[in-house]
Amino acid sequence: MEATKLTVLKDALREIIDAGGYIPDQESFNLLYQVVRGAAAEVCAVNERGELLLHYREFTEWPGEWGKVKSWYIPGGLIRTKDRTMEEECHGNLKKDGVLNQIQFIEVCHSYPWKRGEHPFGWLFVSNLCVCRLVGELCVADGMEDKFKFVDEIVPSTVPHHTKFQEEFFKWRNRNAHLFNR
Repeated sequence: MEATKLTVLKDALREIIDAGGYIPDQESFNLLYQVVRGAAAEVCAVNERGELLLHYREFTEWPGEWGKVKSWYIPGGLIRTKDRTMEEECHGNLKKDGVLNQIQFIEVCHSYPWKRGEHPFGWLFVSNLCVCRLVGELCVADGMEDKFKFVDEIVPSTVPHHTKFQEEFFKWRNRNAHLFNR
């Protein structure tokens, strides 16, 4: 890389840091996460019985063929650059998806580092399966009641890796059955 371009890159990165980690546009975000590995929280939200909450979503914002994906998956999202606990990150991602409950973070039960080219946006991310117990009965945003369901077995998903993520969760739950009223 030319020295002048490297100087511009360093200045831009300093601006992002000074702005609290805010990346100014989607294209910059996509490019950065093709170079730097980011993190995601796949929130394995469970009820008292240890049943897994799945979310039905149509991924119309994804590029190309990925934009046709309509399936059940484990809700979640990016772990932001702010100084927040995993519980706060998980709660924020569930809330973004329409789950209004408070949660109790239990632990990360599995991590999967996406390989180059696997993610629809080309991102290099690590998906962290975060087991969280919902406090109280499931409470979702108005009009979203049919977009969530608890399951006690794997539901095949066309969302990349989400069938495998369910398999990993249920293996973890079987090893930790004492945590649930089963």
